[in-house]
Amino acid sequence: MDACVFDLDGVLVDSEPVWEEVRRAYVADHGGTWQPDTQTKLMGMSTGEWAAYLHEIGVEQEPGDIARGVIDEMAARYRDGVPLMPKAVETVRRLAATATLGLASSSPGG
Repeated sequence: MDACVFDLDGVLVDSEPVWEEVRRAYVADHGGTWQPDTQTKLMGMSTGEWAAYLHEIGVEQEPGDIARGVIDEMAARYRDGVPLMPKAVETVRRLAATATLGLASSSPGG
């Protein structure tokens, strides 16, 4: 193997619980109503898609503002530490010794 491309969320970073917590709180704080299937629906959505969905469930902001607010909160949470998946660091280091590594993500840039 000459190269390996890692996905960020769910492979290297255990981000889904943090995303859920942040978005759930954002919805509650901004007039929306979290539905029983909201988290399931949000998984895999792009930033524009999930921001529009949060607007549809009652968040009283435009999708662009929702996205910025949630992303700002995620960045604040990650400043305290990024929740890595088990063995992520060891795996990256081991592969880096013999292969070119890349990182792919549909997460928004910070």
